[in-house]
Amino acid sequence: MAKQIPTRADVPAAFKWHLEDIFATPAGWQSAYDVLKGAIGSLAQYEGRLAEPAQLLACLQLCDELDQQLERLYGYARMSSDVDTADTAAQGRFAAVLPLLDALNGAQAFIEPELLALPEETLRQMSEALPGLHQYAFKFQELLREKPHVLDKAQEALLARTGELREAAHNTYTTLTNADMQFPDTLGESGEQEPLSESRYMLYLRSSQRAVRQDAFTKLFRTYLGLRHTFASLYSSSIKASQFIAEARHYDSMQAMALAAGNIPMRVYATTIDVTHEHLPLLHRYTALKKRLLKVDALHGYDLYAPVVPTLAHTFPYEEGLALIQQALAPLGEQYLHDLMAGVRGGWLDLLENQNKRSGAYSWGIYGVHPFILTSYNEQYDAVSTIIHELGHSMHSFYSSAAQPYCTSEYTIFCAEVASTTNENLLLEYMLAHSKDKAERLFFLNQYLEQVRTTVYRQVLFAEFEQRTHAAVEQGQPITADYLEQLWLELNATYYGAGLVLDDELRAEWSRIPHFYRPFYVYQYATGYAAAVTLSERLRTQGEPARAAYLDYLHSGGSDYSITLLQRAGVDMTSRAPLETTFRKFAWCLDELERLLAE
Repeated sequence: MAKQIPTRADVPAAFKWHLEDIFATPAGWQSAYDVLKGAIGSLAQYEGRLAEPAQLLACLQLCDELDQQLERLYGYARMSSDVDTADTAAQGRFAAVLPLLDALNGAQAFIEPELLALPEETLRQMSEALPGLHQYAFKFQELLREKPHVLDKAQEALLARTGELREAAHNTYTTLTNADMQFPDTLGESGEQEPLSESRYMLYLRSSQRAVRQDAFTKLFRTYLGLRHTFASLYSSSIKASQFIAEARHYDSMQAMALAAGNIPMRVYATTIDVTHEHLPLLHRYTALKKRLLKVDALHGYDLYAPVVPTLAHTFPYEEGLALIQQALAPLGEQYLHDLMAGVRGGWLDLLENQNKRSGAYSWGIYGVHPFILTSYNEQYDAVSTIIHELGHSMHSFYSSAAQPYCTSEYTIFCAEVASTTNENLLLEYMLAHSKDKAERLFFLNQYLEQVRTTVYRQVLFAEFEQRTHAAVEQGQPITADYLEQLWLELNATYYGAGLVLDDELRAEWSRIPHFYRPFYVYQYATGYAAAVTLSERLRTQGEPARAAYLDYLHSGGSDYSITLLQRAGVDMTSRAPLETTFRKFAWCLDELERLLAE
């Protein structure tokens, strides 16, 4: 690991994404910003005229045009800031675009109330009135479903102006954790002090040297504890912003509002938690095995990611990692691989760590341009797995944008994690099938166990934390640092069992989770993973029929409800079956790991 983190300017152009594909220069961004700012008012000409099909079509087409331009402005500004969170010019562009988002939402606020004022049958038939309106049929169907929660024109306009205010806690959190927080140096494996960052933290936590793990764990979370009241205040503000919207729109709860956005039955969330709780003994058995293999008297939070089997012998230079990705994704067909590699070579990826770059990884699709992937590649197997995961998102966006009109191109969050995790599972299954010796097989069996631990068990723990914190706010309970820390420790004790020592620093871990600022998002990692286990198995064993159904799913975007789209792809997320299949596979891998270790 390099001891110095490079500056943004030091990163070779070949490893940077092509934001110029959105706007050639910041000046081009500014010009487009000025044009959009002046064009928003043109929507007013359609107010009061939407009962006329021709006027409705013109209005919706203009909305799509303005939304696409805003999507480009927002994406360029946000991604420019993410690769250098200390770049004040990029921060300025991002700050400037947020009021524009509110302005456009406000200008469009008359549309839904005016359409819902039409007789219901008139609105149902509107998609057949003109050929161009047919693409909005699902939009009209969705609007009728959401009718009880759509307000009148004045109220919608007022709510639309609160967007920046509601995002303030999240934006402050992002700036605080990525730009302003400074971590002390930490113990490296060489025995010397090295820079500690969010991007590097997991490398230290996976060290075979316990002192290295403990030092990074202690220093990172003590830094977060130093701001414990600030983080509690930010999270409480974020929840209350969500509560304001849920109450204004007459939802029974914030959770009901979040799930209604994708028409996800409430029982799916409850089933996810219930089935996971039923299988907690498997997690306790796995953590007990970790303790035994690590040969420690007690298992601590900084031990959970420690290697319990021999680390993979070699690393994966970037080109080797790409070759492996192509081999693993062969079940998806030649066209998929061709399109994927064209994107990889065509500026989709921002690959390397640099100073002030946002931690973590994501894929961001821009309709009419292409997807973009942010990551920090370090040649470990996990880095390959991260890229194949984000490429799953990107290919979903790429195919959806290619096949769908703008109005149905955006897939739901519930669907989002399926494509990414299917790719990740295909990679792991490929590696298990091609393991060259016992050591490699042990490593990849443990990889599967760790994936389920972190993507299912851990994310469901997060989901239960969210459920309880939001319910507490709805019941009028103050969300203090003490309350959040105690709840976090309580849930960790439940999920990991008595075998895990609840270190004092662990109480700060909740404050490190940025996804909590997207209410009721994280459970979809678990449901997405469970769906992916089923789908990847179908792709590996059922050939062309499974591939055709899956690729159709990727092309479908948001053209139907998430549950329906996934059923067509071959998995029913309203049942217990996907999660139960996942835990059966977890148990099989645990059995196999123990068998090989006993030989």
